[in-house]
Amino acid sequence: MIKVAHVCTSSFSHKILVDKLTLLKQRGYDIHLVSSKEGYNEKLMQNYDFKLHFIHMNRKIHVLDDVVSIFHMVRLFRKEKYQIVHTHTAKAGIIGRVAGRLAGVPVVIHTSHGLPFYEGQSKLKYYTYRFLEKIGAWFCDAIASQNREDMKKIEQYAPRQRVYYEGNGVDLSKLDDRNKHISCEQITALKDRLGIPNDQKVILVGARFEPVKDHFFLLEGIKRVKEQHRSDFVCLLAGDGPLREQIQQQIKDDRLSDVVKIIGFQTDIYPYIKMADLIVLTSEKEGVPRIIMEAMAFSKPVVATDVLGTRELVVDGETGVS
Repeated sequence: MIKVAHVCTSSFSHKILVDKLTLLKQRGYDIHLVSSKEGYNEKLMQNYDFKLHFIHMNRKIHVLDDVVSIFHMVRLFRKEKYQIVHTHTAKAGIIGRVAGRLAGVPVVIHTSHGLPFYEGQSKLKYYTYRFLEKIGAWFCDAIASQNREDMKKIEQYAPRQRVYYEGNGVDLSKLDDRNKHISCEQITALKDRLGIPNDQKVILVGARFEPVKDHFFLLEGIKRVKEQHRSDFVCLLAGDGPLREQIQQQIKDDRLSDVVKIIGFQTDIYPYIKMADLIVLTSEKEGVPRIIMEAMAFSKPVVATDVLGTRELVVDGETGVS
């Protein structure tokens, strides 16, 4: 049995990985998940049989913290004798690839879920993150991208590296089955629990509370809609993350508490998708966003920013509005 470590920066990313990793486990791979404990959801992981290892990783660039994280990861990789290390997300991608090489892991692979440098950033951030990705490319055997647009950038900064298109997807048969079995009574009960009148339109945003998801841009848009004397809607923010308190404060400062509700991380997002009249995503960039694919599978209209990754799904006027 081939032993594989999948490495992501925080436990928030477990949700986007576990279904894919379940398929690999069914094919005979021994799957381990390595991440920091930030965002760990015990309820979610009870449904999956993966060996978990927690190693602190600072989301920001912090040389001392990063060196310590590499040291602990090298020690883990040598102890577990992994045959493959597969890294995900930006910080884990650097730390995990360097640690994999130093630990002598035979195969080291990285998947980009949207490169950390992208249009709209300051030049300093853009070229710093690009340089770090270039360093990371020296320490792996192959790089995969969830979207085709990023592949061109990867080929530019890592011309000798093997680059593959990984894409992203959802299980349509599973989603069709869930859609069919969510009853009108369940939706009514969910609205009652959330205090949403039946005649009120529901906007759903499913995204981690972190800068790249740009909830503040969303709140500015909702504020303008409300100022136009439209308050016959409620916007539900599903998710959690480091910006939760700031987002709560912004909702309060903008006097949006009557139209914006934070509902937290949802292990089962599908009843909320079925309840929603509109799905919105205001990210600055994406890999290929699952929430939009899930919304489309439920035949829900989508409004999203015209950014990397998202535009592979949302064609303005055809599959949504961007």
